[in-house]
Amino acid sequence: MSDWLKRANELLGDLAGQAGRQAEIVQLQAKLGSLDNDLDRVYIEAGKHAEELLKARQIYDDELRVILDRARVINEEMMQLRQKVQDLRQTPDPAQPEAPSAPRPTATPEDSAGQRTCAQCGEKVATHVVFCPHCGFRQPN
Repeated sequence: MSDWLKRANELLGDLAGQAGRQAEIVQLQAKLGSLDNDLDRVYIEAGKHAEELLKARQIYDDELRVILDRARVINEEMMQLRQKVQDLRQTPDPAQPEAPSAPRPTATPEDSAGQRTCAQCGEKVATHVVFCPHCGFRQPN
């Protein structure tokens, strides 16, 4: 009987060791994912800074210009898609009776939290954004 207990203890020890290794692997993978996200944020920040320098004509790099032109094209396509979404949201459904529409909110000055109201959809947006993240409407300066 003691051999059985000894063998059971060994098996439990092996299982605990495997579980510990799996937990360590999961922790390391989570850390890798976090570092990958951090690296993406750094690249985004570097790209934004490079775009500012390129616009200010402080750097002249054709490859960078091509990359930023690609980003501009993607941004324009996103704006068009946002506008289509906004148009679809505003188009009444013919199957639904038309409900009285609420007056569209007007833009309000910045509040103390650094936000303002979008003149198009009325949602709160940060004062530094160029386009409303809700409807894609270009925000006034």
